Amino acid sequence: MKKIIIAAFLAASIISSAFAADASKVSLKVMDSFKKQFRNAAQVEWTIKEQFTKADFTVNGIAVEAFFDKEGELIGTSRHAEFNQLPLSAIEKIHQDYANYQVSSTIEFDQKGDRNFYVSLEKGNKKQILVVSLYGEVSKFEGLGK
Repeated sequence: MKKIIIAAFLAASIISSAFAADASKVSLKVMDSFKKQFRNAAQVEWTIKEQFTKADFTVNGIAVEAFFDKEGELIGTSRHAEFNQLPLSAIEKIHQDYANYQVSSTIEFDQKGDRNFYVSLEKGNKKQILVVSLYGEVSKFEGLGK
């Protein structure tokens, strides 16, 4: 189940093509939770999906996405990261194992304190998402199917 939820968030983060929702359509539970946790948020845009509500916003000039369940509980946050922010051992492993791939994006996803990086790679029409732990462990992300 955790993989399915993360897959949905990654799809929303990496392939973000959803339409912004009117803030008046966001549930009070979600809105209250958001305001308590992100007091300094600016430029907030909302996306409402069946499984979650996503807020795109900035904090101190940094673009952030926050995902909430229907009860207003924060599920996780994501933000753009630079590939060179990954642990050095992970960078070396990715360069070795995926030498012919180009990095298309890197995001940091924090789910209740469990933080990982997700690296999107491309080689022609072939795409691969890798999960990188804070300790430099690299694995293929299989949550979106093959």
